[in-house]
Amino acid sequence: MNISVIGSKGLAKELGKKGTSSDITLYNTSFQGKYFTFVEPEIYPEKVQTLFQSLNMSHFVILYIARDLAKNILGECIIAIDMLKKKGMIVLDEVEKGEIRSILDQTSLKDFPIIENKTGKIFDYLSSVEIEKVEGNPKVVIDHSFLVKSVGTIALGTVLSGEVKKYDKLTLFPAKKEIMIKSIQIHDKDVEKAVFGERVGLSIKGANVDELKRGYVISDEINVVKEVKGKINKNKFFAEDISKNIMCVVGLQYIRGILGDDKIVFENEVVYDDSIVILIPEKKMRIFGVVK
Repeated sequence: MNISVIGSKGLAKELGKKGTSSDITLYNTSFQGKYFTFVEPEIYPEKVQTLFQSLNMSHFVILYIARDLAKNILGECIIAIDMLKKKGMIVLDEVEKGEIRSILDQTSLKDFPIIENKTGKIFDYLSSVEIEKVEGNPKVVIDHSFLVKSVGTIALGTVLSGEVKKYDKLTLFPAKKEIMIKSIQIHDKDVEKAVFGERVGLSIKGANVDELKRGYVISDEINVVKEVKGKINKNKFFAEDISKNIMCVVGLQYIRGILGDDKIVFENEVVYDDSIVILIPEKKMRIFGVVK
């Protein structure tokens, strides 16, 4: 299970061993036979897109609130979780439950369990969380890629649905480029296949590192679009003027777009499957809304 840890810093490294690190850092561990990857937006709040990318990488979210967490950052994290309707929990560090109850009342977080920062209690709860399995065709979303000498091009990601097998010939979207899975690793062990929810390292033939971009999806069929029509659920706290030039988080992709009356036109084709978060990074209130 992938779990985003947002809000205050420091909890993720207490829960797992540091692994892949870039603008997003992963921490890995196991507990009672279950594997957990904790996803922390390393350069948030400087780069707001990493907040949403971390959330979109994850099946579950921990909102970590320590005494020194700035109110504007807490508010932005609450809005992000509420907009994406993520399931999760709240971990408090030197903060009383009564101090945050009132600000959660009108959000989907009002039903989140709230516990103190005790590693045992956190893992006890996480081990009880069940993720609904997604069947269907194979889909792996990429979050990192790199080159390994004597091995070749490696893509790290999560299986979104179905299963992916060694020697599968699939397509990299939205590039629409045919690739082959040379080998698969899960937790540094070679395996023949990977199924829904598992984090994988895939050795790829047919694409180089620069082509395996964050948010690209390996599959046999998926929806690729240049524009999307739909209703925008505007952030009620966004009160500033907005231009037509926007930035969008689509899955793990971060892309420029043009906002019309009832549609968004992207700079390039994107893989579109669930939601679009509209950001105005230069504004004080950076989250404009979401299209679902």
